[in-house]
Amino acid sequence: MTVFIVMELTSIYFSGGFIDYQFYVNLNVNDIIEGLFIFKLQASLVIIVFSFLIFLLLKLVNIFSNKCRILIRLLLAFISFISISYHNGPLSHLYEIYQVINSPCKPFNEALQSLNMINYPNKDQIVSTKGKNIIILSLESFEQGFFDFHDITPNLQKLRQNYTFFADMPMSRGSTWTTASMYTYMTGMPFLIGGFTTSPLIKANETRLVSLGDVLKKAGYQTRYVMANPDFAGIGHIAEILGIQVVSEKNYIDQYPKAPFGLYDKDIFDIAKKQITEMRQTDKPFALFVSTVSTHAPNGFYDERMQSVISPKKDNMSFVAASLDHNLGAFIQYLKDEGILNNTVFYIFPDHLMMGSGTPTISHLSEKERKLYLLTNAKINNLQKKTNQRIYQIDLPRLILNGAQIESNAKFLTDYLTEPNFDKKKFIEQNKSNIATLNYSAEKYE
Repeated sequence: MTVFIVMELTSIYFSGGFIDYQFYVNLNVNDIIEGLFIFKLQASLVIIVFSFLIFLLLKLVNIFSNKCRILIRLLLAFISFISISYHNGPLSHLYEIYQVINSPCKPFNEALQSLNMINYPNKDQIVSTKGKNIIILSLESFEQGFFDFHDITPNLQKLRQNYTFFADMPMSRGSTWTTASMYTYMTGMPFLIGGFTTSPLIKANETRLVSLGDVLKKAGYQTRYVMANPDFAGIGHIAEILGIQVVSEKNYIDQYPKAPFGLYDKDIFDIAKKQITEMRQTDKPFALFVSTVSTHAPNGFYDERMQSVISPKKDNMSFVAASLDHNLGAFIQYLKDEGILNNTVFYIFPDHLMMGSGTPTISHLSEKERKLYLLTNAKINNLQKKTNQRIYQIDLPRLILNGAQIESNAKFLTDYLTEPNFDKKKFIEQNKSNIATLNYSAEKYE
């Protein structure tokens, strides 16, 4: 019971809710070790709370065993069980985990039909033609509330005024952590996968689901993904499964300062520029994917080099956030100065909401409804969406292809959910098991 209580408290602290599939997936040894490195204070608090509860419950055991009859103890146990059995309560969430990981593996076409994904073109049937170059910037935990920090995000606010901005983008189940977010915007499918494993797809070398990588490859694009550390949470392996070449600190050994996750954001953007320079030397179009990392919860990763351009802030996360905004603004300005934006569309969005609680940043972000967003220079007519419409994370691959004017017969889950004002977040909640079955059935092994 003590282990259960501490795990629930830990989940509430990091994700704002009870233990769910995200918590389960990150129970693998690698992620736990990485988590202990990042959340040192929080790990210490977990140990203290765990020790205190052990002491408290041992005292209660002695009191109850001496003064309460067995029937009274059983009644209290029953009441305790009922108290956590309500809808969306702890036991309800545990049952949802069971539903997801226990989802069966079926023939791929049968799994598609369970979600009414009829006439889904397989990878060998994909036809696509090239459009504009693509740059995708996935910002670590940089949710919409950061726009309210006027002294922190001047560059993003300017970009918001000059380009297309979708403000109504809720975060959905199966896309709430970095790896899951990447998988969703690449495949259009939430990262819910059947099978009793805390490291989904770790043994797979391919997925039958059509991804952005497949469509871009058919259209003759060069594709690269710049990230700080490909080993963290398996993000590099997932990118490779989706057909994208991974570029990280491993390609530039000893060329950049050591950082908690291999690279600071300043260096990630510098590598992104180098990759663009290389890919522009050919006559092929390119698609560059970039994931930042320095604004990771709880306090971000401080880069002392940014002291020369960022004024002192009230806390570490504010300084790191301002650094990301500066580096992002400089990167977009580079694209303008080099004339790259003449034939390139960019997409900027957070990978997920900021995790954790109790920090000044989280307190500020929680003052209003917390959401994601999409910022792009793609034309509204090409996107085929209005900025006042609600969009979802599963919409991103369709929006990315539309905005880049890439014509293809590829289909994603969102293409089957076309009713006006359709609640796709609710659809995901109601179809977790079928989605997990499809992802599970799509796995291919050598």
